[in-house]
Amino acid sequence: MKAEENHLADLFQYDEIYWVPADRGSNEIQLASSTQMIDSSNQVQDNSSSPKENVAGRVATNQPASIENSFESEPSLDGESSQINVRISTPWVVIGHIYELEKARLTLIFSAPPMLLSAKDWSIYEPKDDEPILSEFVKNAGANKFIFLGQQPAVWQSDFHVTELVPLEGKSVYFFPRLISTLTDTEKSLKLVFWNALKSMI
Repeated sequence: MKAEENHLADLFQYDEIYWVPADRGSNEIQLASSTQMIDSSNQVQDNSSSPKENVAGRVATNQPASIENSFESEPSLDGESSQINVRISTPWVVIGHIYELEKARLTLIFSAPPMLLSAKDWSIYEPKDDEPILSEFVKNAGANKFIFLGQQPAVWQSDFHVTELVPLEGKSVYFFPRLISTLTDTEKSLKLVFWNALKSMI
């Protein structure tokens, strides 16, 4: 049964769980601090290892990186992008340039009722500039639910219906033009739009 939509007046119930604003005190400060510590340790590891690897176009999950969740691009004889062959092994995928703070916010959203998605149910894909057309990408990727957040490759921009859930190649596609972690208290209407769209995808 489709979840009942939340009214704007009821959104306050979710603020503490999903929409912790950047200026609301200790919870966000602690999250930001831990994120900076993770980023700093990652930079130290990157600087002490071999030359930095280009991670654009990789599929990342909420678990340690594995071969199944990444792919290697191969030369294409016909000049078309090899990303057409990308395989995403989770039913849900978030597509965009997702950083640690945004990932932490999405983890809270997806793991809470009524979503209740585990770490194996969703992954993150960082697009490259030379992706195939949107319909080809969606058709050939393994996921069924696509959430595009923030800036996307130019080849896809004209195909997006902003904040509208649309069917494409028999799959659900949703484009939201912002990162969730950038939404403020004054943008509760946008938060509500995003939240109701997610519920309708369950």
